[in-house]
Amino acid sequence: MPGPFKVAVYLYPNADLLDFSGPVEIYSCRPFDGPSPFSITSFAHHNPIQTDAGALVYTPNATFAEIEPKIEDFDILVIPGAGFDTIQKLIESEEGKQLGALLQKFAGSAPRKETGKRILQSVCSGSILVAAAGLLAGRTATTHHLGLEMLKRVADDAAAGGRSNINVVRKRWVDAGTTDAGVRIVNAGGVSSGLDSSLWIVEQVAGKQAADWASEVAEFERRDAAWGVEV
Repeated sequence: MPGPFKVAVYLYPNADLLDFSGPVEIYSCRPFDGPSPFSITSFAHHNPIQTDAGALVYTPNATFAEIEPKIEDFDILVIPGAGFDTIQKLIESEEGKQLGALLQKFAGSAPRKETGKRILQSVCSGSILVAAAGLLAGRTATTHHLGLEMLKRVADDAAAGGRSNINVVRKRWVDAGTTDAGVRIVNAGGVSSGLDSSLWIVEQVAGKQAADWASEVAEFERRDAAWGVEV
């Protein structure tokens, strides 16, 4: 198995706690023997970062300025969500524009030869940030069920001519396909859905045994993309 797979997790003020801690928990699960399949680096424009609940404060591993020039060195980029007002303000800010450029750069970079995989992963309303970067046009995508209309609006706003042809669905997570550079885009629905999408990603890059082990250690039952939703 190639690896370790390098995971970058973007943090920002008032981001939802479980949106990023869920994927980090799954990617942190390691076998009893042998090296971990993943290495994780958090980064942000701000330091420290206070979460949406206000109960916890995080110190990121690196700054945005440190990670941006070498984002191609990472195999998985995790974009968490937040309240919709926070998302809108971030999109309109200079930091949001920098994030959008980073997402475009990551999605346009071919996978590293060492791993052969590159995945852009969003959780909850994080997919709206991906849409704002113009990366969900013509794709099937999801987000928190309360933000489905906002996802379509933001995707259309980012598209030339105001029509993105995005197919917005309500699912636990969606494999939105690959970019021309071979980068897979995966977005999860609300909050805890990031656990499901992370386990699916673990299986894609590290194998079913690694995914089943992470599920067992986390004591989280694996569920498919349409769990709990009528489609």
